[in-house]
Amino acid sequence: MKRCFRTLLFLPLLIMLTSCGYQVPLEDTTIVFVLGIDLDEDNNLIFYESSPVFSKEAKAQTDIYETKAETIRDSRKFFDAVTGGEVSGAKIQILLLGKRVVEHEDWFPILDTMYRNSNFSINTRVVVVDGQVSDVIKYEPESNAFLAMYLKNVIDKNHKRTRTEKGTLQQLHTEFFDKGVTPALANVKKGKKVEIIGTALLNDRGKYVDFLDLSESTLYLFLKHNRKHQISYTTITIPTEREEGIFHKNDLSFEVKTVKSKVKTSHDKDRFKFDVKVSMSIVILESLLSVDMQTHEKEIKKKIEERLKTGYEELFKKIQGHKVDPFGFGIYARAYQYDDFKKVEDNWGEALAEADINVSVEVDIKGMGTVNETSK
Repeated sequence: MKRCFRTLLFLPLLIMLTSCGYQVPLEDTTIVFVLGIDLDEDNNLIFYESSPVFSKEAKAQTDIYETKAETIRDSRKFFDAVTGGEVSGAKIQILLLGKRVVEHEDWFPILDTMYRNSNFSINTRVVVVDGQVSDVIKYEPESNAFLAMYLKNVIDKNHKRTRTEKGTLQQLHTEFFDKGVTPALANVKKGKKVEIIGTALLNDRGKYVDFLDLSESTLYLFLKHNRKHQISYTTITIPTEREEGIFHKNDLSFEVKTVKSKVKTSHDKDRFKFDVKVSMSIVILESLLSVDMQTHEKEIKKKIEERLKTGYEELFKKIQGHKVDPFGFGIYARAYQYDDFKKVEDNWGEALAEADINVSVEVDIKGMGTVNETSK
């Protein structure tokens, strides 16, 4: 009885406390779904905001605003002045960064308020735009979906299918300040549609240095994130001795069931050494090879391993040439060769460029498909 009395006594007080906070009605709020940052021809910062319109009578689904400002917070003065409601950045799904922005060093402090202000979501996808941000933020998907939902779905789907890095605000922050890895972000371009073109690579100062195309991104994600779901690998070409016609192009596609990778590190003669082993089980989905798959399984297995090994060697050469480490080899060096890593941690990109990276690939073909061979 006393417990019920106490509950009834404190209930009105709790209701009063919860209602004392400052709350803005939805109809008086402008919810920002996409935030864009770019540079104009004079290197002035340009900020963009895309907000959904919930009115059925509206001709457009989104309102897009643009202003020149010094910082994200500074831009809000303009956006508050021209929008119909109070601007809220709590629901930002996508942060678009123009390539011209990330081609400069030390741009990262621009995002300070997004980390300092708890209203911003750390799961916001950070995307590098190859071209002008305005072209992407003004794009209207044919599906009539909100641009933010469209971009988020495209990025998440392509990340799941190992075609691009997801790159959230939280991940960017971690990789930017960790001396053993450099940031990698989703990379998009506006053609007829807004499409994923791969993964943007940044150095330890946040400067854009290059990008990985879709095939390179797949190899990168295989190694960085051991995928546990099925992955349809893009077609690869396997050289054969037989001369082919216009239809047999020596192409083969397969589905990756599992991927496991191991990295061993050592240090000798002022140089790091990394031994990388990638193991995967696959199922053949398509073959244009003019050989019998069952009879030549061992040969095909060997050729797939050689082709993937060559792909990784070219990829490692590429990142070493740019002195970046999106794989996080420095994390392994710090964990297993701590004293040697501490000597070069402030110049890890240069140390990695001089390192020896050896890779081996082991493929286990679990199936050749369910249809008889079509070649003769």
